Amino acid sequence: MENDEKKTKRIITGPSLGYADIYSKREMWKEIADELKGEFKVVMTSGNVLEIHKISIPYKKWTIEISVSDTRPMKFHISFQSYQDFQLTIYWEDFLDRIWKKFRKPEAETGWNEFDKRYLVKSNKPVLVKEIMSFEIRKVFLEYNVYSLSIQPGKNKNAAELISVIQRNPGNKVMVLKLIDIFKLLIDNLIKSGIIE
Repeated sequence: MENDEKKTKRIITGPSLGYADIYSKREMWKEIADELKGEFKVVMTSGNVLEIHKISIPYKKWTIEISVSDTRPMKFHISFQSYQDFQLTIYWEDFLDRIWKKFRKPEAETGWNEFDKRYLVKSNKPVLVKEIMSFEIRKVFLEYNVYSLSIQPGKNKNAAELISVIQRNPGNKVMVLKLIDIFKLLIDNLIKSGIIE
């Protein structure tokens, strides 16, 4: 018969069934927000069942919004005015994507085989992809196994939004700070390419 300690360890390391307690990350988010002159909020769902962490980090004239909850992965969101019709979607490439690739129009590629094998890249302006998704950004995407990135036009004219789903576990402070730096670099690259001002 299993002793209590072994039983507890097995339960803790078992599947989360879609739920991960993020309470322990409050102090990390507060430190990050304070260091970067941002704002950290804890929001509870109705009935105080689930906890949501919302972090806003100012950068130039934009705000990098980060959210994570007990049931949803860490997500980055940036809204901006767009001066070009630019669309970009990057996500993990799976087995079916590899098969479909053989029968459809070629995807945009970054020129780095390791990244291009892992991610499917689609854009209406593939020429800008390599400039926007610089090597440093691609390297961090691979390092932290970022799930997806999307830059799409918004509902209003000239508006656009960037949404990136990172991963289920919010990770540690070093990882989050590195990701924030990468999204700042992404904003800089969007400015250089004339997509935003």
